[in-house]
Amino acid sequence: MPRNFVDSLNPNRESQLSTFLHMAIHLGFTEIWISNPTNEEKKQATQSSFTSQIKIHERFDIGLKNESKAQMTSMLSYKRREIPIISVTCLTPEITAWAAQDNRVDILKFPIFQTGKLMSRSIAKLMIKFQKCLEIQLCELYSLPERQQIPALRQIRSAVEIGIRKKVPILFSSGSTRPDQLRSPWELASLGQMLLKNSISSLDSLSVIPQQLLERNLLKISPDYIAPGVFKISSSLNNIDEEEE
Repeated sequence: MPRNFVDSLNPNRESQLSTFLHMAIHLGFTEIWISNPTNEEKKQATQSSFTSQIKIHERFDIGLKNESKAQMTSMLSYKRREIPIISVTCLTPEITAWAAQDNRVDILKFPIFQTGKLMSRSIAKLMIKFQKCLEIQLCELYSLPERQQIPALRQIRSAVEIGIRKKVPILFSSGSTRPDQLRSPWELASLGQMLLKNSISSLDSLSVIPQQLLERNLLKISPDYIAPGVFKISSSLNNIDEEEE
């Protein structure tokens, strides 16, 4: 079966989302996660010309503005039941340790030159215990000047190697802020495989892993979800059972 590829976009608000989506469809993506979309972008995403060709989901990204733990906790308290994907960019060891344990957080990201420093073995253990993914946004890497790419590669490889040893799910995405930063899933997979050193398939990091995360979280934000493993039974199901009796 053909793979369904997922990418995450972070539009810089000067670019039209429609341009992003047209290019993503052309490049072969079947699902897009949009970071912190504006109301206008949400309206664009619901146009029938897109919904018939590509699935679009909202994600909530915090941490880039160096928000405090208290500020982020407040934001998460109402966003978790509204948005299926929540990501924290970790800028300090304290925020990293908190995000790795908070049940409302799904994804941890790091500034490219701090990735290897903040992604420690103890953090990886917490990420496994509390079901977190490590995300590497590749456009940050291929957009760097050539002289900075090798130090950046070392940082990312260090974090990825720890993640692989501890079996942390790893996501790859472009993280594009402009349409010209988009790459096909096969190009992203090729770069991702260089980082993984053939330990696991980078194709899974662009398809299977993000899709499993989304599926799990869509259940969590459904009206029938109460707690892990506990769901409401709808009245329609009760009626069916009564009719069968």
